[in-house]
Amino acid sequence: MRLSDREVKAIKKVVGDIDKDAHIYLFGSRANSDAKGGDIDLLILSQKLTQGDSGKIRYRLWDIIGEQRIDIFITEDTTHPFARIALKGGILL
Repeated sequence: MRLSDREVKAIKKVVGDIDKDAHIYLFGSRANSDAKGGDIDLLILSQKLTQGDSGKIRYRLWDIIGEQRIDIFITEDTTHPFARIALKGGILL
């Protein structure tokens, strides 16, 4: 995993402040310690949050960890095709 402890704590705090029961997964190139570059790809499993909350989460993260590319997919459906792909190679934060 290629996130600093500070970044992981920030992600967990920002999402947890909105939905303490959400599960957050890092996926994509940042989930692979051997990969280079890449944005922060997050899958958030939540019964409370919607995809519309992703902008608010992103802006709060930028305030803490600085502006960088952060892609956020929010769903409560673990059978959604995109969620299944992200979960397969994702790391629970």
